[in-house]
Amino acid sequence: MSTGRAITFDAAGTLMRPWPSVGSVYAEAARGRGYAAEDREINERFYRVFSETQSAKSTFEGDEQGFWRMIVGRTFEGFCPKEIHDSLFEELWETFAEGKCWRLAEGVVEALQVLGTRGYRLAVLSNNDSRLRPVLRDLGVSGLFEELFISSEIGFEKPSQEIFQEVERVLGTTPKDMFHLGDSYSRDVQGALSAGWRTALYSGKKCELPEDISRIESFRELLDLLP
Repeated sequence: MSTGRAITFDAAGTLMRPWPSVGSVYAEAARGRGYAAEDREINERFYRVFSETQSAKSTFEGDEQGFWRMIVGRTFEGFCPKEIHDSLFEELWETFAEGKCWRLAEGVVEALQVLGTRGYRLAVLSNNDSRLRPVLRDLGVSGLFEELFISSEIGFEKPSQEIFQEVERVLGTTPKDMFHLGDSYSRDVQGALSAGWRTALYSGKKCELPEDISRIESFRELLDLLP
């Protein structure tokens, strides 16, 4: 039985973004150890490595730190000796578990508060690890969400149907009650559509979308989209 309309939000890239950038934080950690590292180059290497290793993520099931240790090592390969990769990983793991390296999207708090007054139940649905909990707490928004659904804790990632079904099970909702907002067409939009949910893409880049799928660039637009 439905218990009301609900909205889930992707986290990194939608609710919040790394600040100033992943590459800047990584490069600063290397420079602090006396190794030359340029922000832009490290940032490009990070996202390339992250994209290339997504298919290997399942081999680290239950080992969040093992996956990110691999990401850090491959990002810094050739920039600094392997013997300091572990210390870099330890520092960066702790750094990104705090809100200081993240910034909320403009207008997100106000939009969440308005949506709450409109009767929507709010939750996070993220392909992230357990560090998301302290980050959202540090940013002062964890209390605005009824639930935090984190892929590493559930055991499935978007766009798999299992993670969307888990949200419905916990919230006691049905697909027709659900709306999801995220910044990835393949993971967020297609995953939500396959689950029978309504959805929209949060992106500043113009792209071709099915006629019934909206693309928004701000949380103010989300308020216009959801009465």
